[in-house]
Amino acid sequence: MFTHQQVADICRTYGPRLAPLPNNVDGAQLLWAISGNESSFGTNCAPRHEAAFDVGGIYGGGAVMKPLLAQFGMSAACSYGPWQILFCNCPAGTTPSDLDNLDKAAQATVEFLNKLLGRWNPQDLAGIAECWNAGHPMQNPSAGVARYVSQLASNYAVPMTT
Repeated sequence: MFTHQQVADICRTYGPRLAPLPNNVDGAQLLWAISGNESSFGTNCAPRHEAAFDVGGIYGGGAVMKPLLAQFGMSAACSYGPWQILFCNCPAGTTPSDLDNLDKAAQATVEFLNKLLGRWNPQDLAGIAECWNAGHPMQNPSAGVARYVSQLASNYAVPMTT
């Protein structure tokens, strides 16, 4: 668990490192909004088990997950930190315990989000939300992704703690 102030401060530090962003999207405020969706702005940062990425899950037997599960067990099938980044999306060499560190969780989040931004070039906040939640922009988002997009827009409007 992190305080809202800690999360806001780290968003201000790492937000400017996000690129390319649409002109009307501020990087710090985007990280803040994602943390709002994923952890209530840092209040609930407990690792979240993602069954689809575990042994027997749809992604668990894939080339990325098999070695991670062999090395880290069920911890590899979790998401972490204020942004609930999936462990498999973290830089090579990351351990689950690294993501207890706010700075390391922010670095991993920004690195992965930059990959998504560079690959998909979302044109607005909704497209970024779809990429973060579903891995890519969508023409017809599922109900769950649509809720995520709507919640992110609401959280983007929440002022960061000063």
